[in-house]
Amino acid sequence: MIQAALFGIIASLAAMKIKSIRPEIGLAIGLVSGMILAGYALNEMREVLEVFETIRSYSGIPKSYFQILLKLIGISFLCEITSNLCRDAGQETIGKQIELIGKLSILAVSVPIFQAFLETVQELLG
Repeated sequence: MIQAALFGIIASLAAMKIKSIRPEIGLAIGLVSGMILAGYALNEMREVLEVFETIRSYSGIPKSYFQILLKLIGISFLCEITSNLCRDAGQETIGKQIELIGKLSILAVSVPIFQAFLETVQELLG
């Protein structure tokens, strides 16, 4: 984490300094460093996934629900990262559209869980 934070600070300072001289290179530094940091975050996510899998195995939650949960988390992170990259590039509208598509994707992926919930409620009510 400390390495990622230091890299982010150095990249930000470099992008700010260069942006005043050559805005296109400053933008490129910002975008590339953002992608590098996103890759670092994905690498760190492996450890979290191992813990989630351990919890899932102890709890008895069906693997299909766990996979849906991971998809939802992945969609959320991907949309956040790409939306921020677009905003940094000065494309606010595209960033907002990515967020909208992400929300709709989350809704679509979560439909099976909602259906299972409704079936469970229906069974309980008779």
